[in-house]
Amino acid sequence: MKEKPYISAAQMGIMVFPVIVATADLLVPAITSRQADRDMWISPMIASLTGFLTVYLVFQLHKLFLGESIVQYSTRIVGTFFGKVCGFLVLFNLLYTNGNIIRQYGEFIVGSFLFDTPLVAVIGSIVLLCAITVKSGVEVLARTAQVFVPIVVILYATLLILMIPSMKFDHMLPMLEHGVIPIIKGAFTPQGWFSEVILFSFLLPFNVDQEQGMRTGLITVVSAMLALTMINLSTLLVLGGEVSLMTYSFYTAIQMISYADFFENIDSVVIATWVTGAFIKISVFFYALALGTAQFLRLDDYRPVVLPLGFLLVVFSFWTAPNLSQLSTNIQSIVGYQSTTIFTFVPLFLWLIARWRFGKKSYSSKAMNTPTPK
Repeated sequence: MKEKPYISAAQMGIMVFPVIVATADLLVPAITSRQADRDMWISPMIASLTGFLTVYLVFQLHKLFLGESIVQYSTRIVGTFFGKVCGFLVLFNLLYTNGNIIRQYGEFIVGSFLFDTPLVAVIGSIVLLCAITVKSGVEVLARTAQVFVPIVVILYATLLILMIPSMKFDHMLPMLEHGVIPIIKGAFTPQGWFSEVILFSFLLPFNVDQEQGMRTGLITVVSAMLALTMINLSTLLVLGGEVSLMTYSFYTAIQMISYADFFENIDSVVIATWVTGAFIKISVFFYALALGTAQFLRLDDYRPVVLPLGFLLVVFSFWTAPNLSQLSTNIQSIVGYQSTTIFTFVPLFLWLIARWRFGKKSYSSKAMNTPTPK
C-alpha cells in the first residue's frame, strides 16, 4: 500500500478557487446582466451565500466522518441503497458539469483563436493533458495549482487595472432601480458555480491542516465572490447596457484596452490566462470524479478509471449541447439550478439525517477507517 498523499489547507483552497471563477468569468457577466441589468455586480454577492452554506455542510460532514468523501459516508448516513443513490447523483453531476466546462473551453478556443481546428481535437487534447495530471496524483495537482493560480490572479488583476481608463461609472446608475428581485434572479445561475465547492469533500481526506480547513473554505468563497464581483463591475463600467448582448462580455471588455494606439490587442495574454484557469478547473473536477468513482465501485486505486472517464468526458462535452448558443441557454436556464440542487441540497439532506440519527455529539468516533483509493 502506497503512503497516503497529503496537501495543505492553502493548496486545497488554491485548487478550489479556479473551480468557481474559471469559465464563470466569461459567462457570468452576460447571464447576470440579463436579469439584474445595472445591478449585475451585486448578484455574485447573493450567489456566494450558497457557497458559504455548501462549505459549512461539507466541513461539518467531514468532521463526522474523517478520512471519507461524500460518496463514502452517504451510505453510513442513509443506508446502502439511498447512499449509493446520493453518491451516483453527485458523480453524475460531476461528469455532466465537467463535460459542460470542457465544451465551454473548446468553443472559446475555436471561436476566438484556433478557427480552423476541429473542436474534437481541442477538447481531446485538454482532456488528455488533464488525465495525465490526474493520474500523477493529488499532490502533483496541488503543486500545479499552487504555481499557476497565483499567476492567473496577478494577470487578471493587471487586466482590471488596465481597463480603468475605459470605465464610465455612470453605467452603474441608478442603482437598485427595479428593487432587489432582479438581483436575486441574477444570482440563481451563478450560485451553481459557488455550489461546486462540494469538491472540498474529495480533497479534505488528504488535508494535513484539519484545523485550518473551514477557514480556508470560507476564504476561498470570499475570494471567489470578490473576483466575480470585480469582473461583473468592470464589464458593466466598460460596456454599459451592451453586456447582455454578448456571450463573452468580459473578454470583449478586455479587448477594448488601448494605450496610445500602441499597447493593445492583448488577446493572446487573455486566452493564455483563461486556458490556465480552465485547465486547473477541469483537472480538479476530473480528479474528484475519478476518486469518487473508485470509491463508489470500492476499488483500491482510482488510476485505472481515469482514461475511461476521460473518454466519457469527451462524449459528454458533445452530448450536453449541439452548439454554443444552446450551451449558453442550458447554462443560464438549467445548470445553475441543477448544480445547486445536487451539490448543495444533497449534503444538506445528509447533514440533517446525520443530526437526526446521531444527535449533536461528535461522529468522528463512529467513522470507520476504510482505505481511500490511492
